[in-house]
Amino acid sequence: MINELKYGNTRTYIIKGKKGSILVDTDWAGTLQNFFKGIKEMGLRISDIKYLLITHYHPDHMGIAQDLVDLGIELLVIDKQIDYIHFSDEYLFKNKNDNFKPINENLAKIITCKESREILRKVGINGEIIHTPGHSDDSISVVVDKEAVIVGDLYPIQIAVGYDDMVIKSWNKILSYNVNIAYYGHAKEDFIGGIKSLDNTK
Repeated sequence: MINELKYGNTRTYIIKGKKGSILVDTDWAGTLQNFFKGIKEMGLRISDIKYLLITHYHPDHMGIAQDLVDLGIELLVIDKQIDYIHFSDEYLFKNKNDNFKPINENLAKIITCKESREILRKVGINGEIIHTPGHSDDSISVVVDKEAVIVGDLYPIQIAVGYDDMVIKSWNKILSYNVNIAYYGHAKEDFIGGIKSLDNTK
């Protein structure tokens, strides 16, 4: 159900549901043509992708978000992320990233984590979005029930105990869903099945 769509420096993912797909993260601004090539190789069209989720609003995860919204994909923004939508704008403009378009939050669908399960169910995906700060305060993870979690840039589980309590708390929240695989924005995926909490790994 989860397929990696790597067309640049960031690992992005397609979650396929019975009634549509969800894209989790994008790459840098200026990678739209590579994105088109990537989904074509997967046998997908833009119209197959119902929603876009950004795990956190750093430039290498949201660079073509507005381009995709303009093409008809609906951007889902968790309420805890609202204040961070334009976090990367100044950096991207300053560095003159190709064709960067800032996100128009008026076109986004703002939801809570609690509401996310019903939203995902509409496209035939059993799961939910959870708030998992640690890498950044706006970080979220996408849980697919009994399968996997996409965590963006949350520090990999093997090294998480070396970070602060917030990272450990976020991982323990993820582990409570009893999923088997963790997918990252840059690192290779981890098998996490059977780990009950980070406290037990010390």
